[in-house]
Amino acid sequence: MKPERNEVGGGLRLPKSFYERPLTPKEAQFATDNINIVWWYLDKQGLNRSEWFDVVIFRYLLAVKRWFALPDLQRVKFVTVACQAMRSAIGHEREKRAKEPQTVSLYDVIPGTDDLCYIDTIPAPGTEIL
Repeated sequence: MKPERNEVGGGLRLPKSFYERPLTPKEAQFATDNINIVWWYLDKQGLNRSEWFDVVIFRYLLAVKRWFALPDLQRVKFVTVACQAMRSAIGHEREKRAKEPQTVSLYDVIPGTDDLCYIDTIPAPGTEIL
C-alpha cells in the first residue's frame, strides 16, 4: 500500500481501502492502550467528553492506522500525531456547525431591536402587506 501526495495540502493520502478497513488486532490493542490520550485531549481543550467523543474518536483511530502504516510517522510521538488528528476533526466540526442554520423561537427578541419578538413581525391573517 503506497501513499500518494495529496495535491491539496501536500499531505500523504493512502488508498481508500486503507481508510475503510477495520483495525488489525495490533492496531486495536494499541488504540485501546492509548485511549487515555482522547480523554486527556478533550479535557485539555475544555470540551464536553460526551458531546465531542464521537467527533474525535474516528480521527484518533485513523491516526492509529497511519502510525502503523507510515514508518516515517513513528519518528514523532504518537500523542502528537493523535492530537493533531483530533484537532483537525474538531476544527472541521466547528466549521460545519457554524454553517448550520440557527434555530430560534418566534418568541425570541430580535437582536438590535427594542424587545421586538419575531412573532410580532408576522402579519395577522387578511392583513395587506405593503
